[in-house]
Amino acid sequence: MEKDRKLIIAGNWKCNKTVAESVALVTDLKRDLASVKEVDIVVCPAFTALDAVSKATPDSNIRVGAQNMGENGYGAFTGEIAAGMLRDLSVRYVILGHSERREYQRETDAIVARKAAAAHAASLIPIVCVGETLGEREANITNEVVEKQVRGSLAGLSAEQVEGTIVAYEPVWAIGTGKTASSAQAQEVHAFIRKVVASLHGDAVARRVRIQYGGSVKASNARELMSQPDIDGALVGGASLEAKSFVDLIKNSI
Repeated sequence: MEKDRKLIIAGNWKCNKTVAESVALVTDLKRDLASVKEVDIVVCPAFTALDAVSKATPDSNIRVGAQNMGENGYGAFTGEIAAGMLRDLSVRYVILGHSERREYQRETDAIVARKAAAAHAASLIPIVCVGETLGEREANITNEVVEKQVRGSLAGLSAEQVEGTIVAYEPVWAIGTGKTASSAQAQEVHAFIRKVVASLHGDAVARRVRIQYGGSVKASNARELMSQPDIDGALVGGASLEAKSFVDLIKNSI
């Protein structure tokens, strides 16, 4: 059965690329992906390049996302970025709760939930990341870990807001390691996440919410992963840093 959810593939550039390099990359992507209509394409550069990349893409099929934002809005929050500041730069998406921030910045599910609420209040689309570590998978507690993260990170959101949230399942052990969950492993967790969303807001919302897979996605494994019934796209790290690899990945996903 054909999925009626449109694929969404987002490139997370992480802490890479100068402003000039970012503009050069997105310029190549605009050219090479201009004919792609079947996929929502998002690039998430570093904060320093958001303005330039936004200005380079208004006439294209590429949307811009940020890699994080603060949960508190404007005020005495040194070093933070408010949702309104992202809107001012024509940003449409924001990655929240990435495993690297959960680990290095000690972000909790409760913090992610507050950020997701703030994103929706500013009409940004959050990409909320969840996923287990290698130790948790080997201990056979993947479902328990992922369910706790999904419930905690979406807590307080309305059914409409959850439906408008992208959930990204990223097994921590597969991020930047070259290891990838098999398509069957990924599909199993995606289906489980959809079941958790259904328990929160009903089957109709669960059927419509888009769930991405992330973790060493590349052109060679994109088609098999994207063909799974509950996988609706990808959150891509390393393969999004070079135009050809990202273009090939997206075209292989269709």
